[in-house]
Amino acid sequence: MEKGMLGREDILEILKGAPFLGEDCWLASGAALVLYGVKEQTRDIDLVCTTELADRLEAQGVAFRRSPLGNTRIFAYSGQIEVLENWETDEVIQVEGLPAASLLSIRKQKEALGREKDWADIRRIDAFLEGRKRT
Repeated sequence: MEKGMLGREDILEILKGAPFLGEDCWLASGAALVLYGVKEQTRDIDLVCTTELADRLEAQGVAFRRSPLGNTRIFAYSGQIEVLENWETDEVIQVEGLPAASLLSIRKQKEALGREKDWADIRRIDAFLEGRKRT
């Protein structure tokens, strides 16, 4: 595994210490794709939270910055976890016992961002879903 990258076991271990995962907070982006088996590793863990949880995190003094897209808050929960306020998610399901944005929700989020790395992930998601249809 590439240095500094997180695999499935790393992600699961790190998320054991995230006390707020649940109805108000779920896994998204690259880390979710690793748990789904779409890709092998990711650089960090992105979580999405409701405004209510974002308000609680801010009140607890968790550092945040404003997103240039929509002026929502992005919390730096730890060196490896970012919590993004109200990142549009159509569906949340359970993956490895954790709440996570569905593959189609992640695909839609990545399409909206439109960066080269997002298009690479979209191609991976599409290939993964196509492979599941065949089995």
